[in-house]
Formats: sequence, C-alpha cells, structure tokens
Amino acid sequence: MKVGIITITNGENYGNRLQNYAVQEALKDSGIEAETIHKITNVFDAENHNYIRKLKLKKILHYHLTVEERRRLNFYRFTKRYIKKAPFVIDNAIPQGLENAYDYFIAGSDQVWNPYLDYCTPANFLTFTKSYKKIAFAPSIAVTEIPEDLKDNFRKWIGDFRLLSVREESGAKIIEKLCGRAAEVLFDPTLYLSADRWRKIERKPDFSPSPKKYLLQYFLGKCSKEYKKIIEGYASKNHLEIVQLQTKEHYDIAPDEFLYLIDHAALVCTDSFHGTVFSIIFKTNFVVFYRMENFADMGSRIDTLLKKFSMENRYQTEINDDDLMSTDFSGTDTVIEKERLKTKNFLSKIDKGERYA
Repeated sequence: MKVGIITITNGENYGNRLQNYAVQEALKDSGIEAETIHKITNVFDAENHNYIRKLKLKKILHYHLTVEERRRLNFYRFTKRYIKKAPFVIDNAIPQGLENAYDYFIAGSDQVWNPYLDYCTPANFLTFTKSYKKIAFAPSIAVTEIPEDLKDNFRKWIGDFRLLSVREESGAKIIEKLCGRAAEVLFDPTLYLSADRWRKIERKPDFSPSPKKYLLQYFLGKCSKEYKKIIEGYASKNHLEIVQLQTKEHYDIAPDEFLYLIDHAALVCTDSFHGTVFSIIFKTNFVVFYRMENFADMGSRIDTLLKKFSMENRYQTEINDDDLMSTDFSGTDTVIEKERLKTKNFLSKIDKGERYA
C-alpha cells in the first residue's frame, strides 16, 4: 500500500517538519509506504533547485550567507535526509499522474486546515482525488471558528473524507457542526514516536550550552517585556543561562538540533504547541506562555494537549514557583501509550474501507 502525504512543506518551522517525519514513521510502522508531496509557494522554496544550488555554492565559496539562508540550508539538509519525497510537486496545478500514483492520500498533520493561512488551499482537502482515498490524519484547524465566507467550502471539502480525525477537540466540534460528521480526536503524531526514537535523530548544535544548565526560550509570538522579566526571574533563581531560539544568534538551528536543545534543557519557556509537545516527550520542565496571533486565538491546540495530560498547571499564569523545576510527568507514559494505540487503530482502518459517520 502506498500513500501520499499532503502537509505543510513550505517555510522553516520545526513543528511542521518534525510532524511530517512522525506521520511518515507512524505510517511505516503500519506497513504503509509513504511519500510527502511538496507544495511550491515562492522562489525561496526548498524545492526551487536553482535557489538551493545558489545557496550551496555561496557556502562552498565562503560567501556571506544571511541567517535566513543558513536556516533554509539546514532545513533542506534535514528534509533531504529524513523525509521521503514524492516525485510530484504541487504548484499552481495538480501534476498529471498524481491521483493514480497512490492508493490513498493523507491530509495532515499540522495546521493544514487553518483557514487563516495562505497555505490552506483546496489541495489540503484532497479535492483532486476520490472520496474513498481521502484520509484526514490529525490535521489541525487551530482556531475555534471558521470564517463565515469559508464555511460552505469547508463543509463540502471535509464532508467528502472517508476517514476523519483531527488534532483538537474544538476542531471536532467544528466538523460536527458543519458536516454532521464525528471526527476522532488523535494526539499530534510527534507524540507517537518515543523519546528514544527522537533521540536517534537529534543532533548537537555547534554552540554548546551547559548540559541541564540552561533555560530554552522558544516563542513564535511576541515575547513581551513582562514575559522577558518573568523568564529572567526563572533563570536567575535557578542559576540558568538563557538560550533564545528565533533570534539572530540561533535562528539557523535545524530541526534535529531543536530536538537536542529541548531534550537537554533544564527548563523550556514557550508559547509554541510543539515546544510544549517535545518538552512532554523528553520530560523536560516547561512553562507555557499564552499566545494570541493577530488573526485568531491559537490556544485551542495547547489547551487540548495540556488537558489530555492533566498539565493545565504548566501555564505561566497557573505555575507555582515550587513546582517550576519539578514537573509531574508520572502519568505521561500511560496517556501516550493509550493515545498511541488509538492512532494505530485509526491507521489500521485505512485499507479496510471503513468510514466514521
């Protein structure tokens, strides 16, 4: 059995690249051959071979590479090594032969159904193939409401899937309200892989923070002055060096190096869903800071995640100083194993012609 994965392949985001790898490996564990179908979005895309060739040549000739260019090359290296790429690329059109090349198609994981992202196109809903081939594997809608002008399309596109699952409770409620369908809520595929499996691909970055002596700060939204003061207080009280990702100094960190930094941190401060996920996987102390994007509340994914693990007390607004460096991970393995079994059962239905209704 051969499956084509449609997910977010543009940009350089740790979560989307690592969930792509996890989806691939989960399918492989179920005896399914999987390939990721890339979607080109701009001239700086990693599938634009002329652009990548130019960056490689600049590096060989020791020309100055911007931190953004170094990040793209590092993501390209990771993707080339760990993600099995399909021979098809989606740009403005669906390539000829794509529909017949695979037995089924997977939409997911990550925010492939977030209506506020430009990347959310009809192809993310597998509109190019037949209904029985459409599998939604833990895609994220990420918001709590679909814009009114998109509801008819979402109703039609999602309603045509044979197997439906989503990543958060709010997404399941949206689908039930729109389509009258029950979508199973599965955990993020990155949690499917054990800490030991992730450690097999993690890579130590060139700079060397002191093992278990640093606080990793990873924010996708704005880190306000108030947040910075709180984080500096955590670091001072616990004698920790602060290592900041998404800054000029460490912006070129690759996905496998990102894994290493979370695994070896004493404390992670983050507003990121996957920053939280990998802290749980590696049993690294963490604090979640609330994030509001300009266009929508992005908290539903983290709410579902923390509720699942009974870890709502890890929000910065709820954290107790005495518990800061002693996160209770005693129940996480049991939850993960239960959810992993749900994922395996869902994937086992792919080739059985079953449908959730």
